[in-house]
Amino acid sequence: MESKPTTPADAAQIQAALTDPRRLAAVRDTGLLDTPPEEVFDRLTRLAAKLTGAPVTFVSLLDADRDFYKSAYGLGTTRQLSGRTFCHYPLVSGQALILEDVTQLPVFRDVPTVNSLGIRAYAGIPLRTESGEVLGSFCAVDFKPKQWTEQDVEIISELAHSAMREIRLRMALQDASALNQQLQAQIQKVDALNRALSEMATTDALTGVANRRAFDHSLQLELAIVERRGTPLSLLMLDVDHFKRINDTYGHEAGDKVLVAIAQLLGGCARVIDVVARVGGEEFAVILPNTDAGGAHEVAERMRSAVARSNWLGQPTTVSIGAATLHDKEDAASLYARADAALYAAKTAGRDRVAMA
Repeated sequence: MESKPTTPADAAQIQAALTDPRRLAAVRDTGLLDTPPEEVFDRLTRLAAKLTGAPVTFVSLLDADRDFYKSAYGLGTTRQLSGRTFCHYPLVSGQALILEDVTQLPVFRDVPTVNSLGIRAYAGIPLRTESGEVLGSFCAVDFKPKQWTEQDVEIISELAHSAMREIRLRMALQDASALNQQLQAQIQKVDALNRALSEMATTDALTGVANRRAFDHSLQLELAIVERRGTPLSLLMLDVDHFKRINDTYGHEAGDKVLVAIAQLLGGCARVIDVVARVGGEEFAVILPNTDAGGAHEVAERMRSAVARSNWLGQPTTVSIGAATLHDKEDAASLYARADAALYAAKTAGRDRVAMA
């Protein structure tokens, strides 16, 4: 049987079809151009050759200026051809092209592969997407005139459908992979946002140390550890001496800089396991896990001395510190109240000193 267009496409029609942007996008979206041979496609072309007796069978994808062969049985190492080929005609017509002797019509006789490869018979079925874009053809050729039977054409058509199903599957997997990557990117953005929000919720915006919420939560956690392990726990309460005078004399911006600098000094004096927090305007608290009264006094003196040695405003800035060590069965509120009372005692006694509860 033989099927050919009543008016074969001319060069202008072929070029327009080859370079159509939507069609080219569909071809490139397959992700198959310039990829190595794969057994799933090679199996189809081998089967086509075996069942039809054609010496050459191939899966052709049509790029703008070349035919790329995803699978080519009987073509040796040839993976692509440039210039006009028989596969261009099914591209334009959208229909199967079955030629028993290509030399019988001048338009087909002049196709370059007639001379370069010696092609005499051709059977090609378009590989069409669901949206109607022709990606290429599933083809069989012979080097001598061949009478293609209805069974031959049915076989090539069925194998063309199988090739197209595989292409659709690849595209679906690519889409799924791309969607998964987008989803992962969105998850990472959400995670980053959640981390930022969590940090905002637990970090003092000015000084960067823990805020009152984080302090309360950390103190409860440390109390739970003490209950399980029986380890000591101490708490320091610190207040910047005469802070209102600093604001009134130098301005609130200078006062903020003092608070930031003090927070940094406290963090430098603290251990990794300690929690430094800003719990009020010019008030700080430091949770000292696994620290008894002697250790708490030592840390408090180190912090007081570090601040006193500073000279941010051209004159000393000092802090008063109250320290308390957890009693047996004592809760957070009681520990906090005793440390705060010790702080008040330090300020009443003249400031720039440590008082123990």
